[in-house]
Amino acid sequence: MLIYGTWQRPVSIQLQRVGEFRAINSSSEALDYLLADWPAEEDQAYQDALIICRAAVEGHSNPEIARDAFIVAAYEAHIYMKLGYIDRDFIAIEPPNPAF
Repeated sequence: MLIYGTWQRPVSIQLQRVGEFRAINSSSEALDYLLADWPAEEDQAYQDALIICRAAVEGHSNPEIARDAFIVAAYEAHIYMKLGYIDRDFIAIEPPNPAF
């Protein structure tokens, strides 16, 4: 089954256990993750990603914009992620250290 909102490249989110990742491949999967598994504070970037991913799932927004919003929310929440680019090669983005 084809789900509207499939991304050209996945975003892999590190889970609570270091070294374990979950691949997010679509706006629908991102929306599920945001609603059920989001491990951080629900800040403005989170709220924006939620709105944009939902719009992409409903066909009202570009799935790649939803992907970008999801990446920004994960970055702002200091969630380590890997962004898929060419085949199975990844570039890792490490969030900045929180300013305490």
